[in-house]
Amino acid sequence: MSLYVFKPPQLNKSFWLLIPASAVATTPTVAVSALTGSIAALLDAPPIVVVAVTAFNLYYLSSLGEFVAFLPASVLLLAYFFTHKRVLYLSERLPLGWLYSWLGGRYKVIRLLGVGGFSYVLLVRQKGKVYAAKILRYADDYGVPLASDENILRLFGYEMNRYLEIKSDYIVKAFEVYLPAVGYRDIKQYMKNPPYILLEYMEGGTLRDLLRARKRLPVQQVIELFKQLAQGLYDIHKHNIVHLDIKPENIMFTRDRKIAKIGDMGIAKVVTGGYVHSSYMSPAYAAPEVKKGLATFSSDIYSLGCVIYEALTGINPNVFVENGYQIPPPSAYVADVPRWIDEIILKMLDLNPNARPNSAELVNYLTRV
Repeated sequence: MSLYVFKPPQLNKSFWLLIPASAVATTPTVAVSALTGSIAALLDAPPIVVVAVTAFNLYYLSSLGEFVAFLPASVLLLAYFFTHKRVLYLSERLPLGWLYSWLGGRYKVIRLLGVGGFSYVLLVRQKGKVYAAKILRYADDYGVPLASDENILRLFGYEMNRYLEIKSDYIVKAFEVYLPAVGYRDIKQYMKNPPYILLEYMEGGTLRDLLRARKRLPVQQVIELFKQLAQGLYDIHKHNIVHLDIKPENIMFTRDRKIAKIGDMGIAKVVTGGYVHSSYMSPAYAAPEVKKGLATFSSDIYSLGCVIYEALTGINPNVFVENGYQIPPPSAYVADVPRWIDEIILKMLDLNPNARPNSAELVNYLTRV
């Protein structure tokens, strides 16, 4: 575990310094071979590199007449073999302890993508493909149990398996859900075998990234974004799921930013009897009824309305609601916003949930337009 004292750049640099050193390692310096093998495994170095260094080391020591020429080479190979895909974590420091390890012994952890109130997101790799692995936290920032609570763990698994059922071009794809057979006794057990969902890695960043850079987007680009997100929301709702956290941070783009997808379904609730109790929505994009502890499908419609309004104007319309003002149409700030956009967005932002269009009506309307 002492290898963890290396910071990421230091670990990479040390590897390239150790490669030539291990190539000429002798019996007295066999520890260099062991260190090189372990670090090569932690960095997921290709086996061909390790084999090449080993072969050169054998040739070098044989040419010197070294009696036990095979020892340094054997130690390097064994260190690589017993480390590669066998190190599940390097430290109990969450979430950085997973860096350079293998999630579930299968996915190489490349770097930390983000930390949320309920999850850690890691960039992982398997067979040349990269994914985003979302791990349910052991406890939240206030010490409230999450993965350490078997009831929450069971709910997480149920909701994430429902996520797997959603097939849509406008929802971040989910490939796999993993849950332990039993709950966690302690943090060590959690680090070895955390609950996660494996997701498509969206290389184009989030809508929030785009709005920070540009403040607002061109009207035509927002219209295309609107159509894609409305379809994605419809695909969620038809599975009887309410998202509960539609916001710019959870709108993600493909590398070319031509396709937007709804992500972060981690706190979605399965609707029972038309209503769910909600305390986790981002207040800046939450519908008024959510503050009363209830949310319906139309709460997602309201949140999407906030997102589209902000993409057009650079202003979150909930600012007006919070201060007791009527929401002005987007065209009051951007003159080239079409009238039909004004009308549909203001309907989505109606304070009465029953007055808002549902996701199917929204998709049909945008398709006709």
